[in-house]
Amino acid sequence: MLRKLQVAGLLLCMYSYAVAGTVSIGTASARGDMRVDSYMVKGNATLFDGSVVETGQATADLRLNKGTEITMSTSSRGTLYRDRLVLQRGETELAANSSFQLEANGFRVTPSEPNSRGVVSLKAGNTVEVAALNGSFGVTNDHGVLLASVRPGRVVSFAMHASENQSSVSVVGMVSFENGHFYLTSAEDLKYELTGKDLKKFVGTKVEISGTLQPVSKDRVGVAGVISLSSIGINGAVGVGIGTATSLMIVAPAAAAGIGVGVYEANQSSSPASR
Repeated sequence: MLRKLQVAGLLLCMYSYAVAGTVSIGTASARGDMRVDSYMVKGNATLFDGSVVETGQATADLRLNKGTEITMSTSSRGTLYRDRLVLQRGETELAANSSFQLEANGFRVTPSEPNSRGVVSLKAGNTVEVAALNGSFGVTNDHGVLLASVRPGRVVSFAMHASENQSSVSVVGMVSFENGHFYLTSAEDLKYELTGKDLKKFVGTKVEISGTLQPVSKDRVGVAGVISLSSIGINGAVGVGIGTATSLMIVAPAAAAGIGVGVYEANQSSSPASR
């Protein structure tokens, strides 16, 4: 009798897993051909947790049960889950609430406000480009460290690259003095404490700095890190080791295997068109 109960329990568990794996999480539609889990589909398809969607010459519209809307551009590929989309190729437009996440090349893009809409693209050189159309998006690395807050009208790009010096950093921002410490706040609202000489004369000035980035303890709420300066100059002026005013470049630890994170803000005249 006991053995029969054990067998029945095992069958019930197997049935539960099978049902969970076949529950629909949304639908996909395309004006042409698309592939869903390697099968060629025309028109509409049902999506499940872990479905792989690949577009060809036509875009695909994905609608999830919780109201998330995704438009995949042509020649794009991604794996869809209940709570996230892993973009593996191409470009996608996302309209979602804060509970949904888009992952691309180790970066995580999450809506910061309700009804946010944005475009995430994989570019050459494993660069990830994020543009906000409505609302705003937070971008973090795979350790959950906030790299940028992307707002409407901004296009920010992120790139993984090998780096021996994982803590070098160049940032453009405004210098302030608070409670005996100097800080720099970037255009993306990331705040860094600055250490170095002759900083008092730069208070209230927009500057370009470079130096080494050190992490801070979790109790330092609102501070992204401490930068030990190697150079500082007025934004727009010529300086040693400083880039142009149109870019924001951050190199920070991303993984134990010598990987750094580069972040730069593209100075573009218009937002990308919705696909």
